[in-house]
Amino acid sequence: MQQDQMFNAFAEQARSFYQPMRKLNSLVLDHMSKVAEFQMDAAKRYADTGFERARAATEVKSVEQLSEFGNRQLEVATELSQQMMDDSLKLAEMGNEMRSQMEQAYSDAGKEATDKASSAASKASSATADAAKDSTSKPASATSRAKQS
Repeated sequence: MQQDQMFNAFAEQARSFYQPMRKLNSLVLDHMSKVAEFQMDAAKRYADTGFERARAATEVKSVEQLSEFGNRQLEVATELSQQMMDDSLKLAEMGNEMRSQMEQAYSDAGKEATDKASSAASKASSATADAAKDSTSKPASATSRAKQS
């Protein structure tokens, strides 16, 4: 019976110890997945723009078309520069979101650990008080039994 209690207590301690790590790992994996998906989408957009411009270059057949192509290249470069800035801001926002989630998870884990430690101390104090009560009552009952004999 006591071994079952000890095993259950150990299992509970292991669960409570690893629970915050599982939560943190889950957050990291979710964040990595979002960032990877975002980067793949961005890479596809940039590659599509590059291929579109390369195709447009192959269609230039006159000086006028070359001039139009050059003007469009400047527009595309400006658009691409703005898109890269927007993507950088989005990645920074994703990083800040991840940081705040991690801070919250650490805070929750610390609070939970403090609560459990407080609860364990309270239980230990209660058990000590019960043991003290038992030890003071036993001699009294032993003394009263001795008097009765």
